[in-house]
Amino acid sequence: MEQIWRNVCAHYDVPEEVTKTWYARIEEHLSDDSPTRAYHNWQEMMQRKHSHLSDCAPSIALAAFFQYYHFDGNRSCVEENCEVFEEFCRDAMIEDEHAKSLVCNLLGRKTPDNEVHWCHDDEANLLQDVDLVVLAAPPEEYKHYTELLRHEYANLDDETYKSMRVKVLETLLIIPCIFSTPEYHDKYEELARTNIRNEIRELKLKQ
Repeated sequence: MEQIWRNVCAHYDVPEEVTKTWYARIEEHLSDDSPTRAYHNWQEMMQRKHSHLSDCAPSIALAAFFQYYHFDGNRSCVEENCEVFEEFCRDAMIEDEHAKSLVCNLLGRKTPDNEVHWCHDDEANLLQDVDLVVLAAPPEEYKHYTELLRHEYANLDDETYKSMRVKVLETLLIIPCIFSTPEYHDKYEELARTNIRNEIRELKLKQ
């Protein structure tokens, strides 16, 4: 992950000290040993994304480092993550407003301007596909992922969680394409759908 970060920072001409400091800060923050970060952390989520981010456009890779800097399964953290990214930009002396706006938009910030003029669906779709690739993991890895995810919703009792999770999974099965980019759709779509069907079956058997 460090080399990916260094490549991204080199693209934006980020000073070496800022590059090192922020890599350490992001890694430490995402390594927080908290049940609410059982999956969305450095060791599980970010390491799984490693191979997928290696060849991504700098804007996509940069967004991936800040996408879950703050995470709470029960609410959106988009604005908080955009604010941390903007703090990084100030430290890194990134002054390209278009580049900064693109990353914030990829992080989920909605503005009247980007809703009218947004033209970066390819980048947004790839970032989302990299996020969803865990759905196509081998069965044992997928099982591990679902167990970690359950820990992140420890505030919910089992019945509430199962009901919520089944609704989410059934929605994924209804949509025509879970993965939006052709490459990810061809490679991962059926694997993901098989995992999802199996999880739904298991959850319903426990209800």
